[in-house]
Amino acid sequence: MITKLAYEALIKEVELTPKPGLVDKNNSGSHKDMDLQTFYKSAKSIAPFIQKFYECKSDFEALRKVGLECERSMFEATKGVNTHKGMIFSLAVICGAIGSVGSEDLKLLQEEIKKICQDLIVKDLSNLKTPHTNGEKFFQKTKSAGIRAEAQAGYPTVFEKALPFYENELSLTNEEIALKRTLVFLMSFVPDTTLYARGGLEALEFVQNEAKKLLHVRNLDEHLKVFDKKMIEKNLSSGGCADLLGLTYFISNLTKKR
Repeated sequence: MITKLAYEALIKEVELTPKPGLVDKNNSGSHKDMDLQTFYKSAKSIAPFIQKFYECKSDFEALRKVGLECERSMFEATKGVNTHKGMIFSLAVICGAIGSVGSEDLKLLQEEIKKICQDLIVKDLSNLKTPHTNGEKFFQKTKSAGIRAEAQAGYPTVFEKALPFYENELSLTNEEIALKRTLVFLMSFVPDTTLYARGGLEALEFVQNEAKKLLHVRNLDEHLKVFDKKMIEKNLSSGGCADLLGLTYFISNLTKKR
């Protein structure tokens, strides 16, 4: 079940349309090196590793080893394009925690994630001399640790913000609109390292301000299409928010189908 849900989350996220600056059924957003088919291949390459993450339980080194194998599989499938590197890390940690404590108690699950990722920022970033990834560059510039900080804190953005927001929206409307509104919600406040890599702090401020304007609009799709054009013109992408949306969908459906 966990493999099916994780794969479903990857597909659900990429097929959601329209999404500002991101790959969807309409276009490739601000990504010239990938399209919908690239994401399909990537998701298919990741699926066999979900059960392995689950079986690693809370062994961080084992999770990292399997995660690197999963990354290699992804890069092979996409011919070197990074579609899901951040998502692989998050799925590894969350699925490993589920393997240890299950998904019945989300507070317990969060605490287990924190245990797995304790001291992650110190280990990965504190003594970093030459940054390579977007997250590492973001940390050196802002001292914000991006997805590592999120993981070390037990993914509060997902469990405490996006998940309740999404489930409230689900009670008011359908799944598709709830997901789009949750993406906009995430874009309105998340310090997205993918976005930062493309446009710096100015891009973060621009996207967060634009997203805040869309939180309560009607005819959301029309506004999203306009936002998409602006993002493409500025070559901006909120890839980190897309990952958090996928994780929100995954956790939400995990709790419903357990």
